[in-house]
Amino acid sequence: MSDDEIRLVYSGYSIAHTGRDAFGNFLPLVFKMDGASTYGQVPIYLSGIFFLFLKLNTFTARLPFALSGILSVVTLYFILKKILNNDKIALLASFSLSVSVWSLQMTRFAIEIDVAVLMYLVGILLFLYAKKRTSVFLLSMIFFFLGFYTYAAVKIILIPILIILTWYNFKLLTKKHFFIILATIVVAFGSFWFLSVAKGGTSYSAVNGSFFFFQDKATTSQAVELERRASQEPNLIKTLYHNKFTYWLRVASTSYLTTFSPQYLFLNQEANGIYSIWGRGELYLFELPLCLLGAFYLFLKKRKEFLLILGLLLISPLPSALGIGNPTWTSRAGFTLFWLCTFVGAGIYYLVTIFKKRNYRYLIFAVIAIFYLYAVVGYLSQYYFDWSRTNAKYFSKSTQDLVCKINVYQAQNKAVVVSGATVNTFMHYAFYNQLDPKLVQENINKIPIKFANITFYDGCLAQIPTDVTYISSANCKYKQKPTSQIKEYDSPEIVWDIYEK
Repeated sequence: MSDDEIRLVYSGYSIAHTGRDAFGNFLPLVFKMDGASTYGQVPIYLSGIFFLFLKLNTFTARLPFALSGILSVVTLYFILKKILNNDKIALLASFSLSVSVWSLQMTRFAIEIDVAVLMYLVGILLFLYAKKRTSVFLLSMIFFFLGFYTYAAVKIILIPILIILTWYNFKLLTKKHFFIILATIVVAFGSFWFLSVAKGGTSYSAVNGSFFFFQDKATTSQAVELERRASQEPNLIKTLYHNKFTYWLRVASTSYLTTFSPQYLFLNQEANGIYSIWGRGELYLFELPLCLLGAFYLFLKKRKEFLLILGLLLISPLPSALGIGNPTWTSRAGFTLFWLCTFVGAGIYYLVTIFKKRNYRYLIFAVIAIFYLYAVVGYLSQYYFDWSRTNAKYFSKSTQDLVCKINVYQAQNKAVVVSGATVNTFMHYAFYNQLDPKLVQENINKIPIKFANITFYDGCLAQIPTDVTYISSANCKYKQKPTSQIKEYDSPEIVWDIYEK
């Protein structure tokens, strides 16, 4: 379980059993963890519902998100069936989504984008099926509102989605519908503004509260200053071409266009490696011509529907483009996948139906099926045999090993002191040991964290205590050699040093 997953699901578990988050806040509207207030409220409370009935473990923690992935496949089918009036394209697109590397990777973990895209997809589905039924239309807006508060990144595409859907269904909308849409936008962004002002709801991974959207001001100023120093242009030219606006525009354009680059989509995935599988794209390479063929087919046969899908596709990378940080995060661009799979499904349908003879159709379909079988088996084998080993460090495997080691010492009635630990370390300990949330709430805000026969220090101790088993971060340097060590999984990198009593 990664740090982000632990924070999210344990907060849900704590709320389910005490009505308070891990830090003791009663039914909070903003979750402040690890310097950020941008954690999605909906997935945390959704997790809490599951923990009312199921035990705290990895399976239950990730179950709501896996189910979101499954339901997204079903929802996409009904969306496409409605707008394209073609069951076969809808089925083929949904199949493409169900075996997509992108989808399978993301929905195996407890991350907010899984639930966020489902909420938006259900909102789109209800919007399209509502016609003049106000109750269904209101339900659509409720799902959009829930999606808005599921993941910080997707907030920015709410208005573009509603504009595109309004254009597509314009003739079926009444003044009441327009009022409901406007009211939804006002309530969503108005409440977000209030939470931002009153609760710091826009801060992201920084004590100083840098915003999730757009680049950090300090980083931007430094980058612009370095550009101007490196340039020998006249001052007027420097000011015109090296400023915050041109810097932000360049960074946003790079992140946006990277989402559509063949290298990102079909060859190497995102650069940071958290969810990436070596040598494999977000989509399978053979789907590239199918995607282009499908877009061409829909452009020829269903022009308005093509423009609807294209519009949704083009706005999907906006969270990645405008979010803080440079890489194109797979999670932020998660809404993109559904419309790419739509083109892939249409491409398969078009390729098969080009041939009039049934035998040729069967042959083409069989060839595509073999390609998928080969690609999916290759992905799964790589996932289970390689990725789970090489990427274990991104999912805090060494912290889990630390918890297991602590449990061994505690079973032997040995007092344990851990230095160089963080609140995240304590939350991992709480998760794997299924600690009572009340115990966590009582101790998590204390420095150091002490309970039973274990103590967590956030910094390094001046010297090694001799009366306890001492575990320190590898960043803490001592003259004495440790009796044992915890290393990154399948790596020589040392993470924890152990000094046994």
